[in-house]
Amino acid sequence: MRAYHWVILREVAGALDRIEDADTRRFLRELRRARRIYITGVGRSGLVVKAFGQRLMHLGWEVHLADEITAPGISRGDILIACSGTGATELTVYMAQRARRIGARCIALTARSASRLGRLARQTIVLPVPLEARDRAHGIRTRQPARSLFEQTLFVYLDSIILALKDNLGISSRKLRRRHANLE
Repeated sequence: MRAYHWVILREVAGALDRIEDADTRRFLRELRRARRIYITGVGRSGLVVKAFGQRLMHLGWEVHLADEITAPGISRGDILIACSGTGATELTVYMAQRARRIGARCIALTARSASRLGRLARQTIVLPVPLEARDRAHGIRTRQPARSLFEQTLFVYLDSIILALKDNLGISSRKLRRRHANLE
């Protein structure tokens, strides 16, 4: 089993090393100036971005799942964080189009910068991973099933964003715990 663990860890570490630092700094600046943050993604990418949204809420941001009935209307000053490996997921692209039309800023996290989502976004953060085992995008291969490397890299990257925000803003772990769900 350890050999499989190391396959995954090496692939994720390699992908994280190839993400542009300038993109990450800009992402952090955009988050810090956001009035409200909306998140969207479908499937496993959606699960990952929901975990990120929860952590942003723990840090003190007002966060909404863009497709939830309780989400207020997005407006100028708000950010939509849209995650899609292919950058072509219909619901995610639709929400990015709507957000842009309304004047909200869209940040896309995708493996394909030239995708529909990548072209719609104010900022596109490219996670340089292949989406399929035989996909030679970004000059690397993966031994993992379809899109697993994208979702794993997305999760670790977004958790590193949370850690950077926590440290930069001087938010204690105790303060985060006070905002944690307590009805579970």
